[in-house]
Amino acid sequence: MLCRISAVGDGFMAAESAKLGGEPHELLEAMAQCAAYHVRHVTKFSRQAFLMKVTRYPFPPSPVTGIVSMTATLTGSASDARAYAVSAEVGGETVTASLLIGTTPFDDRFEAARLSPHYQEIFSCLTSA
Repeated sequence: MLCRISAVGDGFMAAESAKLGGEPHELLEAMAQCAAYHVRHVTKFSRQAFLMKVTRYPFPPSPVTGIVSMTATLTGSASDARAYAVSAEVGGETVTASLLIGTTPFDDRFEAARLSPHYQEIFSCLTSA
């Protein structure tokens, strides 16, 4: 769902979505991916990241289509989870979701030898797009 990462720092990441088609879940998925890729980056791709909880997501008033700019801002951190406020500009309005991204060590289900390089390659492609 992401097509480009435009900026990344210790506490934030700015990205653009791929072209969204208006389905209600697409914006939320893009926002979650933005936050999850930030977690992967700050953990040096050493852990698996996943959407653990959507604390707040105000559905946009109309279907979201096209490319959407968003920023994931780290708002809290624990050993196995990170909280984010992810804001997106939609139709002249800002939609902000509160997401909790969990992390887990790579293991038999999440193979480090395969997944870590895979996510690093995708991150590299998105930052050079």
